[in-house]
Amino acid sequence: YVYDISVQAHVCASPLSTAAALHLEAVIPNFVIHEHHVFNLHDYNRELCTVDLQPTNGKFKVPEGPGLGAEISPWAIEHSIKYTVE
Repeated sequence: YVYDISVQAHVCASPLSTAAALHLEAVIPNFVIHEHHVFNLHDYNRELCTVDLQPTNGKFKVPEGPGLGAEISPWAIEHSIKYTVE
């Protein structure tokens, strides 16, 4: 335990990192605030994940599905660069 120290995870990447951060923040007793970058509001980022993790009335809901509660979307897989290793 670290006492009297506020915690804010630095999260400004994909929606999957947002899902992981929400799970982490939910169990940290000294968690203060979640960073939500403006990139998370753009369609190109929202399409990457099966769950659109956006705050409602300034609050997030922790994803409830298995694992992180979110997955890479079929759209992201279809539009990604793929390599074959032989």
